Amino acid sequence: MPVAVLRVLRIAFALGMLAYLVVKIGHAKPLERLASANPLFILAAVGVVILDGMIRAWNWTQLIRAMQFDSRVRYGKVLSIYWACSFLGQFVPSTVGTDALRAMMASRKIGGHASAHGAAVVMLNAMNLVSGCVAGLACALWMALTSRNQGVRPLAIVLFAGAISAAACGYWLLRSQRGLLLWLLRRMHGRWRKLRRGLRRFIHRLLVFERYDVRATPVLAVALVTQMTRASMYALVGLAVGVILPFPAWLALVPAYSLSGLIPYSVSGYGGDQAAIVYILTGFGAAGAGALAFALIVPLMTVTFNLLGGFNLLFGTVDGSTRIAAYPAKEAGKE
Repeated sequence: MPVAVLRVLRIAFALGMLAYLVVKIGHAKPLERLASANPLFILAAVGVVILDGMIRAWNWTQLIRAMQFDSRVRYGKVLSIYWACSFLGQFVPSTVGTDALRAMMASRKIGGHASAHGAAVVMLNAMNLVSGCVAGLACALWMALTSRNQGVRPLAIVLFAGAISAAACGYWLLRSQRGLLLWLLRRMHGRWRKLRRGLRRFIHRLLVFERYDVRATPVLAVALVTQMTRASMYALVGLAVGVILPFPAWLALVPAYSLSGLIPYSVSGYGGDQAAIVYILTGFGAAGAGALAFALIVPLMTVTFNLLGGFNLLFGTVDGSTRIAAYPAKEAGKE
């Protein structure tokens, strides 16, 4: 099916989902919630989402240093790359495209192969998702023990457990069945043949905890902090529109929203994501009108952070003139 047709279908589905929510919930009450939203809480949420992005960039810096791209790379340089690519990612169709931009720009500005930087970005995202799902399961257990009529939706619990299991199985395959994966790569012919070397580097680099002196604890600890900051942002937006829930509920929403974002049924954060948020929040006892108002504001927080990354490009803070060749000769020989 042509890409243009898929894009049109995606937009039509997103609009249809929003229309369904408006019809089911009604448009008057959500609009009232939006009109009466407290701007101070919204501004505070923007500040928290900026802090959240800065912490995520710090975790990426830890991986870049540990994976021997450049042990001396400045945090400010990594942050500028992370933020600039967040801005450029507004013009690509998915978060995968944003991650690819980060890998390519990091390779050009810091040094090293783009496939290796891509492995670092994938590992960073995997750690964030796994830590979020673990926190989500813990919140589900806590709410099951303390709340009689409110809790995490069973479907969300299944998705949390599934994501953790998939990540564990994937890492086991990389560790124990690498020969099989390399055999599959050797079976690639034709136009796919050119990708074999890059994919081999990519697979090799994903074994970050075995190949390098990288401890999982610091990376996971920072990833958990980002779950807290993202949950705090959600809580502030909720306060702005009158949706008041216990903090574990917002913490459980973080991985649920992340998993929803992996499904291409939204356009610029609108469409299926709103349905997922309303489904989760109403399970916690939130009113449908407040949940929909919340769901319409939350994507704007990420967009605000991403647009601020344009200043890195406009004012030239991302500059390749200070690039450090990061691969020592012995490291390059291992690839």
